[in-house]
Amino acid sequence: MAEPAVGPPRRPTIRDVAERAGVSKSLVSLVMRGEPLVREDKRQRVRQAAAELGYRTNWAARSLSAVRSGTVGVLAADLRNPWSMDVVEAVGRALEESRLATLLTSAVLPSSATGRPRLDVGVVGALRDLRVDGLLVVGSVPERARLAEVVGDLPVVVVGAKAEGLAGADVVRSDDAAGMELVVDHLVQQGHRRIAHLGGAGGAVAAERAAGYRTAMTRHGLAGELVVQACDFSEDGGYAAAAALLDGGRPVTALAALNDLAAVGAMSAAADAGLDLPARLAVTGYDDTFLAELRQISLTSVNPDSGGMGELAARRLLERIASPDRPGVEHLVAPRLVIRASSAQPRDPGR
Repeated sequence: MAEPAVGPPRRPTIRDVAERAGVSKSLVSLVMRGEPLVREDKRQRVRQAAAELGYRTNWAARSLSAVRSGTVGVLAADLRNPWSMDVVEAVGRALEESRLATLLTSAVLPSSATGRPRLDVGVVGALRDLRVDGLLVVGSVPERARLAEVVGDLPVVVVGAKAEGLAGADVVRSDDAAGMELVVDHLVQQGHRRIAHLGGAGGAVAAERAAGYRTAMTRHGLAGELVVQACDFSEDGGYAAAAALLDGGRPVTALAALNDLAAVGAMSAAADAGLDLPARLAVTGYDDTFLAELRQISLTSVNPDSGGMGELAARRLLERIASPDRPGVEHLVAPRLVIRASSAQPRDPGR
């Protein structure tokens, strides 16, 4: 006689948790929602029972059965960029205090044959299907007009970039032009005149940082020394831009990169070219990520207060969820320069 087929193990339900903990289903539901009025001893019993059974909240089912899902979608332009993670961590902490969960995903599909990143429309649609209460966009996401079309009337806050077609969205970003001016001011103070900028490619943020570079150079009477070498936000982009500039380009003594990843790539290109840092070439970044703090790198970088931006963005999203029809507001966060070894050594003007 054939043995009956054995299917996959049944997923534990909220009823199973209630029976194991000796409480009602409604109490389990309150604990899973993070309601503060549940007695601590019962909360611990429910959590222990859920852990023993391997119970996990079904977010999709919950979102379909509730007016508010209690979740927020977070779309990141580049999950490989440490700056994005600094912002996302701060957002997560702030939203957790308000008992909201975050669903983090990349907004960008790998580069196609054209070489340009594309918006992942499917993942944005999936967040909408889950009925997230709002959406945080971290960084310069491509195809903003398409994003606005898919997002519809969902409350949106953009962090670290401009709205660019997302009408009604709040914006929390660094004063990028001012930050790059701080870099040029520092390099000029260190005795540099032939200062090149690695950037200009990658959307409105890159354009604004390049504009800050041009403004500061002109203010210091160095308009004739302006050099902007096209570079995106990646380490590979920084390496390629610096290598092209150092190999037969105009002689420079300092490279102001548009972010830390590009700066690290530029430092690698300088090392391959046999240039001592910072005696023969100073390099600076932007975003002051953990990379800049590494002793082996010790990169001078602009600190945009990423954590503060993330917390402020989370608060603004909560306000927008509560009042979705209010006009969008842009919040500029003042940056500061953190000086490290990559640019801090005084140069001998005769070298």
